[in-house]
Amino acid sequence: MIKLKKKEKLDTKEKLKIYGPAVLFAIIGVVFAYQFVDPAPPRRISIGTGSPEDATFAYGKAYSKLLAKDGVTLEVRSTAGSAENIKLLEADSDGVDVAIVQGGMAPLAKTDNLVTLGSLYFQPLWIFHKNDLKLNRIPDLKGLRVAVGVKGSGTRILAMQLLGLNGISEKNTQIFPYGHEKAADLLLSGEIDAAMFVSTHRSPYVLRLIDSRSVALMGLERAEAYALFYHYLYILKVPEGIINFEANIPSRDLTLVAPTTQLLARKDLHPALISLILQAAEE
Repeated sequence: MIKLKKKEKLDTKEKLKIYGPAVLFAIIGVVFAYQFVDPAPPRRISIGTGSPEDATFAYGKAYSKLLAKDGVTLEVRSTAGSAENIKLLEADSDGVDVAIVQGGMAPLAKTDNLVTLGSLYFQPLWIFHKNDLKLNRIPDLKGLRVAVGVKGSGTRILAMQLLGLNGISEKNTQIFPYGHEKAADLLLSGEIDAAMFVSTHRSPYVLRLIDSRSVALMGLERAEAYALFYHYLYILKVPEGIINFEANIPSRDLTLVAPTTQLLARKDLHPALISLILQAAEE
């Protein structure tokens, strides 16, 4: 019988000499690779929209349902509008991760920590007025009772810009900071003379005013000039009768201006969540 002169099993020191460097390199490799792997996306995020009466709030609810299918909870925050949404996106705490913002609001951002995910749709500027008033141009609103939207809303910002271009201010006109629903109610009851809204044609208050016989929709003369002055505005043509053929609404061809509605997000939002939100927006 042949006797072994050396132990067949390796002791601890010998194991470390042979396997130690390999294990060390493996650990270093895992740590190095982890630096470049995104952590798992959060399962709960929030979106800033507008007031519950606004179409943006309805879109936010629709996004929430679609993201829920992928196991992501999207909290829909009701806000005053675009200006407040930008502040919430930039907030260090108790803010939002995504927001629906009216085009042209970039100057309100105080940091470069926001990214635009894309444009969603046009939101025309609607100017409704009492039917017994013959109004054709924005300067005709001077001296009247005009609702322009609440503070912090995109409607108010755009309305005040266009009114200011035409020499209209609170010094010569009664300007009211009413929300859309309240402005529509007061216009229909004759308590104000005109109201300005930036919204889609699907908003309930816009539909109510379009269907009413007591108010009229004013076109925007010099629309091309406004669009050149504010590059975020687009020109929309509204042919006679296109809203309601039977009632012939509008009763003549009109020209409107419209900013786009955009999706903004924080730069640190997880790429996987951005992808899900864009899929929801497309759907």
